[in-house]
Amino acid sequence: MIKSSGFWIRLIITYSVLVGGAWGILGAYTYFRPDSLKCIVGSFWVLIYIIPLPIAVYVAFVGSLKSDIRSGKFRKWFDRLLNKIILVLRWLAANWHLIVLHSFVVILGVVIHHIYSDWRILAFSFICYVVGLLSWGFYIGRPISFSRRKSTENKTKFLPISLSPGIGNTYFKSRYIAPPSGDVILGNAQFRLEPDASIFDTSEQIRDSLPRNDGGKEIDLFLPKPQNQVKSLYFLINSSNSKSDYARQSIGEIKLIFKDAPPIVVELLLGENLREWCIGNPGDFVREASSPMITMNAWTGMSKYGKNAVIDCLQIPVCECMRNCFLEKIILVHKSLPIPPDTMGVHFSIFAVSLEVAQGI
Repeated sequence: MIKSSGFWIRLIITYSVLVGGAWGILGAYTYFRPDSLKCIVGSFWVLIYIIPLPIAVYVAFVGSLKSDIRSGKFRKWFDRLLNKIILVLRWLAANWHLIVLHSFVVILGVVIHHIYSDWRILAFSFICYVVGLLSWGFYIGRPISFSRRKSTENKTKFLPISLSPGIGNTYFKSRYIAPPSGDVILGNAQFRLEPDASIFDTSEQIRDSLPRNDGGKEIDLFLPKPQNQVKSLYFLINSSNSKSDYARQSIGEIKLIFKDAPPIVVELLLGENLREWCIGNPGDFVREASSPMITMNAWTGMSKYGKNAVIDCLQIPVCECMRNCFLEKIILVHKSLPIPPDTMGVHFSIFAVSLEVAQGI
């Protein structure tokens, strides 16, 4: 909210008006008595610059808040804040015993220092506590280690997710010449691409979708069964009709829905984590993406019309604190509206989905 230019413009204008108005009123009041201004203000002149600051911040904050509420940005900001709070509360609930233990040690340290008034005794007590904690870790078979974990604990496997007939609405081979097939590694992830695989294209007819208030559509992609220990999700994804007029605009979302955790929502922003699939097409199209989450040119080839074409891989990581949460479904959202004179809008296609699952934990 405070990152918006509107907030800072309101802040600067309001602050300037308040400070200038204060000096103007004082100058007018003491116009015929020049020495009285110095007597009235004295050494408190700095307050004329300090007092208007919180007033200006309040006015700018309220103005930006009203503007964001009207534009829908406040809801997204509040949802992200609420999700962070829920994650923190879940972490605190899962580690309450450690919090109680550390709190007890801090209180005990304060009592010891109050009784003996000697920092050496307090330091010795904390050393004994650390030694006891390390011994407890060795005793239960999970020693506290400051080195890297064993390689067996870092092993992962990939679970390709097929696009069900209700999701897939066109064929992979109808777009590219000799597209990849079989079990392939693209963008550091393993995918399973059948020769006659169907893909999801928002420009085609979508059978199972829910309308949104903003004119977009939502499509549910259910997993075969809920899956936990998910480290990342990978999507082979690109956009079409990616004209530069739509650059940096949100044309959709990918939502990861968990059984016992708040969702992870990733906006699809043209030019950041999404770009044109047929980069050889002539015209003013968005042919680059800047986000580190996207691996461009995971596959390069030719379109059916003989133009250079690509497939990119988008990675959505899952927080480590959510590894025990079960992923149930993925919601695909398309919400790009045409900007005149264009009548199509930007669309996106998902060619394949794969889950990276942690092993050996």
